[in-house]
Amino acid sequence: MNILAEINWLAIVVGTIAYCAFCGIWHRPFAFGKKWEEAMGFQRPAHWKETNIYYIVPLIACLVTTVSIAVLLKLTNASSFNDALSVGILTGFGIGMAIVFTTAIIPTMKKPLTFGAITGTAQALGITIVTLIIYAISK
Repeated sequence: MNILAEINWLAIVVGTIAYCAFCGIWHRPFAFGKKWEEAMGFQRPAHWKETNIYYIVPLIACLVTTVSIAVLLKLTNASSFNDALSVGILTGFGIGMAIVFTTAIIPTMKKPLTFGAITGTAQALGITIVTLIIYAISK
């Protein structure tokens, strides 16, 4: 069987939107955005506007992650909320957050640990949330 035919595509759409929106809100100036920009050494110019790439690339990345999580839930035969929560925590914190911290350690990053904490936590929680959404809708 083709596993992509077995996953719930409504769950993928809802999960992708929720995951992308959650991480987007997390990084807005009213949440952690100012500290996140400071950690990168980015100073927002007075009339700076985000172009489409700032929305399209994260949306595609969230879609790929959401599909991957749906496949993992199928492959692991997650049959309970606790199973799904375990998959979400393991992938979110064990993979997502770990990758963000590793990539934050670049020579141009002003405060890599702050960046890692902000973005890593967003990814870890976002992945955990999307895992639970997929489980709930696919149940």
